[in-house]
Amino acid sequence: MLRKIAIIIFISFLFTLNIVFASSREIICLLDSSVSMNDNDFNKLAPDSINLILNTASNEDKVGFVSYNDIVQCVEPLESNRSKILNSINNVTYEGYTNAGAGLEKAISLFSDEENKKRYVILITDGEIMLPDDVDTLNSISLYEKALQEAADKNIKIITVAIGGKQNAPDVNVYGSDRQKIYEANTANDLLQVTRQILYDDLGFQKISVGTGAIQNNILDVDLPINSNLLGDVKVLVTSDGLLNNVAINYNAKDGVFYKGKQYALLDLINPQNNKLTLNMDFNSSNHINVDLLIEMVANIKTNVELSSGKDIAVKIIPVSKEDETVYLLKDPYFENKNVRIDVQGNSILGKVENGEICFTMPITEEQNDNIEASVHYEDLGINMKAPTKVLLQIPQRNNYIIYIVGVIVIIVIIVAILLWKKQNKQPVVVKTISPYEYAGKLKIYVTKLKEDIDIAPMEYNLYRRFSKEEISLAEILHQCGIELNFEGADKVIFSPGAQKALIISNKSNCTILKNRELLLKNYNALIYFNERIFITFEDEFSEAILEYKSVKPSERQ
Repeated sequence: MLRKIAIIIFISFLFTLNIVFASSREIICLLDSSVSMNDNDFNKLAPDSINLILNTASNEDKVGFVSYNDIVQCVEPLESNRSKILNSINNVTYEGYTNAGAGLEKAISLFSDEENKKRYVILITDGEIMLPDDVDTLNSISLYEKALQEAADKNIKIITVAIGGKQNAPDVNVYGSDRQKIYEANTANDLLQVTRQILYDDLGFQKISVGTGAIQNNILDVDLPINSNLLGDVKVLVTSDGLLNNVAINYNAKDGVFYKGKQYALLDLINPQNNKLTLNMDFNSSNHINVDLLIEMVANIKTNVELSSGKDIAVKIIPVSKEDETVYLLKDPYFENKNVRIDVQGNSILGKVENGEICFTMPITEEQNDNIEASVHYEDLGINMKAPTKVLLQIPQRNNYIIYIVGVIVIIVIIVAILLWKKQNKQPVVVKTISPYEYAGKLKIYVTKLKEDIDIAPMEYNLYRRFSKEEISLAEILHQCGIELNFEGADKVIFSPGAQKALIISNKSNCTILKNRELLLKNYNALIYFNERIFITFEDEFSEAILEYKSVKPSERQ
């Protein structure tokens, strides 16, 4: 009996869970197609933004489309073929009056009653409610308010995009209710960036930003940050605040589908075969470009639950490949030490990824013999994980007497080991690492873009005069140049001297750093030689600077 109990205590409990995957989305895109939209969206950029939502949605998501003017003009239910929906969106015409009440009522009626679904209406409008007859207009206003209340009762989230901004809307408009979240697109050109924010902040798509700002020479080389052997579906999304002309992406994958809009390009890769992508873009050089990766993994979940002490259990939640369960999908440097929230019995616990496993410990009462359900926030990993969000933790059987004895023995062994270690070892001395090389040149600094409406003249920082061989941050360099502005992430861009008079740059930030069109990823280093430039977009995704590494004249060495 004791042997059986001991085996139960010390052997891991690994098993695969076959339960419902993370709840998918139901999304109804609702478009105001009245004649007044011509004034705010002459180039039909609203349908372009709806196309982006449709193409970004996963296969598990259900997307529908409704447009309205005097009446409900077009209806594509959630079960419609996506090609058919796309055709309906592209054939929208802006004409007639504006019956917003009928439009929202129809959109609400299309949702299913499944409780595990996340449901959204995304309305793009200039805000107007107007019909030829005043009575009909009042009825439409009343119907709109009634539909908003019905949405709130059914936990349907209404997200409204105000083209032209709320301040330019007619006196009779749809913006008065607090039962909807409102974004403002002051011009139609702002629509796509608002849509991008909705995708990430409201719909919950996870992205990794790999480029932002003005891309040099219209070419961007992208390294996928995760081993391609672990990846399923990878979407590469390029968005612009102006019109894109031609976009080509060179890639190697099992399959790929390319979508092109007026202000965006989206490449959907199936099982990439390597980690390299090259983007060639034709656009106005003043355009602001964002390049995002939406990475998808499909996983089964294994768990490992052990008694770590009399009152705690050690838990490991392990996403594994559906094709080969020996492949740990998180066993990649990108995920190591990332924190993941786990909700257990009303409490939020912070787990950490270690060697491909999400690890945490939790207390357990002596009376707890039932299995425990845990909810995992995979979104904390920065990817779109298709896996069970709720996992079952099987609690090992316990013998309190044996646990107590084992615990005491473990504590005694630890105490003895610590005492022996202290006796035999002196406290190690921490030596600060100094580079074996010396600084050889200077940096010319050009601040090209700031949120603050000020100009900063070009500056020089003479690294040669730094007799110390220690590293220095970009924030410290800017401070010593007399710039007191806060450049987000500059404190984590580090310089140190290298061999052959080179300058080493280490990127520990979330800044976008380009050298020779190559992106310097976070936690990677690069060598800069004389007359080479680096382009930095800081973490605010707006402020930009150019650094040029130059040799110093003999007169500058004093």
